[in-house]
Amino acid sequence: MAAEASSAAVILASSHLGFALSTTHVATGSILGTGLGRRGAEVRWGVALRMVVAWLVTLPAAALVGAAMYGIANGLSGVAGGWLGPFVVFAMLLAMAGYLVARSRRTPIGAHNVNDDWDTGLGPTPAPSTSA
Repeated sequence: MAAEASSAAVILASSHLGFALSTTHVATGSILGTGLGRRGAEVRWGVALRMVVAWLVTLPAAALVGAAMYGIANGLSGVAGGWLGPFVVFAMLLAMAGYLVARSRRTPIGAHNVNDDWDTGLGPTPAPSTSA
């Protein structure tokens, strides 16, 4: 509940102020913070590190792909009345999407193989008792 509340507060405050943010980053930070702030909670630091590395790689990679597509579209914009550049970029998009779909069908992902079972030995936390 704390992770959801803090995520909602940050997202709503930034929206009100006009800031752009990644809701995935906010939610992940909230979940990690909740794991750090509660006794007996466990943070899987290996998973957290892999997420940070993925974020650090994704932004420059997206910028490079965007720049390459702009270069192709802009470079071919003078050919065939200006439609060839965007057409080539769209054809490349379709080819890559087709490749990814074909590749994903080789090893389908389902509930049986998406994640190893976690065996932390922690059971549900009992609710605090209230005395009148």
